[in-house]
Amino acid sequence: MIQVLDNSQKEAEGLQYYLLGFNIKGSFSPLLHNTGFKVLGLPHTYGLFEVPNVDDTVEKLLQDPKLGGLSVTAPHKLQVGKYMDEISEEARTMGSVNTVVAKTASGRRKLYGDNTDWLGITRCIQGGKVDLDVVGTTAVVLGAGGAARAAVYAFIKLGIRHIIVVNRTFDRAQKLAASFPDHNIDIVESLRQLEERPSDSPLSISVIVGCLPAEVLDESDIPDPIFPAVQKGVLVEMAYGKTTEITKKAMAAANWAVFDGIDVLQQQAFGQFEAWTGKPAPRKEMMEAVNEALGRPLNPAFAEDGE
Repeated sequence: MIQVLDNSQKEAEGLQYYLLGFNIKGSFSPLLHNTGFKVLGLPHTYGLFEVPNVDDTVEKLLQDPKLGGLSVTAPHKLQVGKYMDEISEEARTMGSVNTVVAKTASGRRKLYGDNTDWLGITRCIQGGKVDLDVVGTTAVVLGAGGAARAAVYAFIKLGIRHIIVVNRTFDRAQKLAASFPDHNIDIVESLRQLEERPSDSPLSISVIVGCLPAEVLDESDIPDPIFPAVQKGVLVEMAYGKTTEITKKAMAAANWAVFDGIDVLQQQAFGQFEAWTGKPAPRKEMMEAVNEALGRPLNPAFAEDGE
């Protein structure tokens, strides 16, 4: 991941951070990060920078010496990378940047591009306390876009050997798999195809990450055997603020932990906060702020962070 460089003088004066994206007015990122700054007594601010395209206004923003960094969301994760002086291994592998850090070292200002999406997914999977060392353990990702790439990267980092990509557009799924040539990645066009496997090679699916729009899958698309009688399973549903059909089935299954897009947002944001400030994120207070705003309880998996 990217290295945090010394920028103490400007930090004392206060830096500006933004979420760069489009249709982002409902984002909870400002609440998350401004809470963190306040708790640590940092004079920084975090706001929204909403533009339909990565254009001259974004280039001007990146050149602003008061800018400390950016969170980057759709549809700009692919385009913003061209402005970076350096890109992390994670961002390069996933082909997108969701975090920009502006730091000064030896009198020179540099822009570093990183991607913490995989970290948010990883922390949620770990929160499900699934035994990933079981022989035949399989992880399934629904979709083949940027979030799905982050999910596959998370699977690999967690040591999961068998990965299945489910996507209706086979060519797009092939492109995703080609980005990870050293790993065992199967492709199917629907969850129903997983029922067609021979009985002598059953799947032990214990991790599922949903990276599709909430309305794409209906109940008939999700076979009950997708939730086998594993000791523990975990579903990470990236759909933001939605209870999807696969979420309903996972919640009804025994021994399956469920995480949603808000959980992922929070967990990946801690990585951004720490890259910007060089300080541990005050996770308890940051999570409380968002959960209270939404009227939702803290996910029990993160209770230790909330102590």
